[in-house]
Amino acid sequence: MMSQNNLSVTDHILGSYKSLKNKIMWFNYYRKAYRKYFEVIRKDLRNQYPFEATLLSKERILLNSRDKTALFALLAVNKDIQYDITNDMALIKYSSTKSQEKQIKLYGITQNLDAILVFGKDGTYDNLPMNRKTVVDIGACTADTSIFFTLHGANQVIAVEPYPKNFEMAKKNVKENNLENKIEVILGACGSTQSSITVDPNYSSSMRSSLVKSKDGISIPVVTLEQILEKCDSDNPVLKMDCEGCEYEVILSASQNILRKFSHIQIEYHSGYRNLKKKLENSGFSVSKILSDNALRGHISAIRHDI
Repeated sequence: MMSQNNLSVTDHILGSYKSLKNKIMWFNYYRKAYRKYFEVIRKDLRNQYPFEATLLSKERILLNSRDKTALFALLAVNKDIQYDITNDMALIKYSSTKSQEKQIKLYGITQNLDAILVFGKDGTYDNLPMNRKTVVDIGACTADTSIFFTLHGANQVIAVEPYPKNFEMAKKNVKENNLENKIEVILGACGSTQSSITVDPNYSSSMRSSLVKSKDGISIPVVTLEQILEKCDSDNPVLKMDCEGCEYEVILSASQNILRKFSHIQIEYHSGYRNLKKKLENSGFSVSKILSDNALRGHISAIRHDI
């Protein structure tokens, strides 16, 4: 298996430690959110949905998915976020600088819990320069990261998302925040060659949805990095990839010349990272692992040598 050869023994050990640490962290989140949190955790682990639970605020809510259960745990530790359960929308006061605070409106929170983490200042993208840059956002989901990049000064964001429900929510979020002039949302997948793929438009996609070909549905384009680069308004764009596995096909098949068009690259990997690191280093980048969720998944950051 690729993941076995794509990680060192140290990676496996540290990954197991980080996985345990994350479980303890989430246990504490649930404890801060729910009364009878042990019961909530037990039903969640057994996938006994739907069920009712009581928040510490004494509000009784219906939980119908693991994502909805995790959402209220996240809200318990991000108290400055106002959540509208009826519209699945969050109002987030966010400041990229001490002097500028903006209120962001994001819909589709349950299908993309990462939106809360991104605007909760978790530091995931601290390594990416955004000010006055063009950012290519592969795996844009509901456009939370795309909006985040504009708040940090990006002049242009090209957001690529393959799933129709995520794509429609991304367009809605861009419009609601008056960012149509900065963010272009593209319905499509990123691949090694130009082609197309059939997807189910009714699939309940989320932040963890890997692209799967459907027998019936609609045809969406598969675009290459080279095609996306043609849309960039400036030289030395930044690349962010969080595409649930497509990173291997895209990066490993890309030419060094195409990769070197980017000044900075950040990739969330899902089956280890050593082959990605080797390809980027051979293409003239300095590469470091900056985050890990467990042994298999984390983030690497690459900076072109001449920057």
